[in-house]
Amino acid sequence: MSKRRASVIFEHFDIPDNAQAVCKAKCKHCPVEMSFNRKATSNLLNHMKRKHAAVPLESTSSQAKQRKPLLSALTTPTEKWSSTDPRQMQADRALVSLVAGKLLPVSLVQSSLFYAFMQETQPAYNIPSRQHFVHSLLREQHTLLHNKLQEHVKSAQSVCLTVALRSGKKASAYMGVTGHMIINYALKTVLFACKRVKGKHTADSILKHYEQTVAAYNMSSKIASVVMDNTSNVGQACDLPGFLPQAQASQDSSDSESDLDGDSVSDDSLLESLPQHESCFAHSLQLVVRDGLKSSTQTTKVLAKVSSIVAHIRESTTATDLLEEQPKTQAANATRWNSQLKRARSVLSIDKEKLDSLDTAPLTARDRLILKDFISIMTPFEEVEDRIQGDRVVTASLVIPSIRGIKRHLRSPSEYNSKLVTALMSSTEKHLSKYEDRTPYQRAAVLDPRLKLCCYESDQSSRLKEDLLTLASTFTIDSHLQVEEYSPPPCKKSCIFPFFEDEPQVDVTSPHAQEVETYLQEPCIPYNQDPLAFWKGNQYRFPRLSQLAQHYLCIPASSAPVQRLFSTAGKGFHPERTRLSDSNFETLMFIKANSGLV
Repeated sequence: MSKRRASVIFEHFDIPDNAQAVCKAKCKHCPVEMSFNRKATSNLLNHMKRKHAAVPLESTSSQAKQRKPLLSALTTPTEKWSSTDPRQMQADRALVSLVAGKLLPVSLVQSSLFYAFMQETQPAYNIPSRQHFVHSLLREQHTLLHNKLQEHVKSAQSVCLTVALRSGKKASAYMGVTGHMIINYALKTVLFACKRVKGKHTADSILKHYEQTVAAYNMSSKIASVVMDNTSNVGQACDLPGFLPQAQASQDSSDSESDLDGDSVSDDSLLESLPQHESCFAHSLQLVVRDGLKSSTQTTKVLAKVSSIVAHIRESTTATDLLEEQPKTQAANATRWNSQLKRARSVLSIDKEKLDSLDTAPLTARDRLILKDFISIMTPFEEVEDRIQGDRVVTASLVIPSIRGIKRHLRSPSEYNSKLVTALMSSTEKHLSKYEDRTPYQRAAVLDPRLKLCCYESDQSSRLKEDLLTLASTFTIDSHLQVEEYSPPPCKKSCIFPFFEDEPQVDVTSPHAQEVETYLQEPCIPYNQDPLAFWKGNQYRFPRLSQLAQHYLCIPASSAPVQRLFSTAGKGFHPERTRLSDSNFETLMFIKANSGLV
């Protein structure tokens, strides 16, 4: 019998102890019984390979022999890397990236589980103490990124800031300041600060954090504009002396309104007297949509049906099974108005018979017509919001064309949502029309080679052209862009033919005027092309305009970069959830957001 069990395959089967040449073998890993010949084990071996490929086929004794050297190797003391060892330094940087990237508690380095993990994976790594990790490794990375940001600020033509507040738990709030600049004709978005605003987040506290951030990077002379959300306390901070040299006290907090998200917001008019400050255009667009939906009871009732259907599908196992082959329904998201639009699309895409079979209030034929009309009305708003909240793309130049496109779109009559359209038109005039008169957005549109003057009437075009000529005439060309410009020789006074002096002289166009004329007369580039790539390729043809473009095209149309920063923080946005102190949270957020700089 011992010879019969010589093959290791027999260790995985129960084999009867008899003398029969052909018998039944039962697998120890599954209920299968199969016939086999004691002289041939190929069918048993094939069964193991097909059904239990993960099970090793070595004998237990041979496995034990193989483990002995491994166990002895693990118990052998390993020499630790020194602090100057390149492998130690690389591992330290990776650990900082891990903790900052996931906003993990810094106590991780003291965890026994982390120590056991490192002993298994790389016992030579010298795990830093918590004090060394916080006061040395984190500080070194923070200093490295801070210096890199200072270099960017110094080399940038201009810097635009976005400022926003985000409420946390226990009445805490966090203020984020992001910067936007064009470096080598590429738009860079960076985080300058993310600080906790303790106590009441008043205008004074916002101003204090703003001034500290600007001073830390010595960039007060570089700031082209500040874009901020429409919260009343942020608006009041703009009115305080010292926010920017051009700030004036002019604000009426009585215009504060409630946003779709439930935050306290104020009407954009509080910033009208602040030339260097712009309220968030995307937020104003949300106010327009909110006003429209409030005024149309019929539309909101149908949207409530849609929300009920989506909730039922997501909560009911029967409904989910019934619709498993249908398009996925859009989950409700109370913080974004366009979630209603996406839900309406997803519900209408479901087969009507299957939708009617659900245990919910059915959509009538008229409901479907109202929804289709609603989608047609709101799609341009969705497109505008998506474009102006793009990441690392030029958006300031799209503000005025977007407003004019929305106004033109709303002139089309609506058969089923006329109240909605009327309210949207009225709210557009209230919240968005003021942006059409904002100089930064006008200049950004003209300096966008995709647009230039194409969205303006003749009288507006003439005025904006004169404005561009004035800007170009006073702009100093960077030394690396300077070319030898032709200057006509001075006219000599004629003694023989004095009457020639009364004739009109030939007008030689100035270099800056030639530059502006040439730029405006050339056709616009296709919309899908990058305007910054155009200016990079034409910086020597248009040395003045290319620098002006860097000044105005870095302005974002919304405070989305700051909001995106908060959303990517996830649960780590609240330091109390991860036991992070304010200082550690701010440092980790700074490293997380700016890790792409090195």
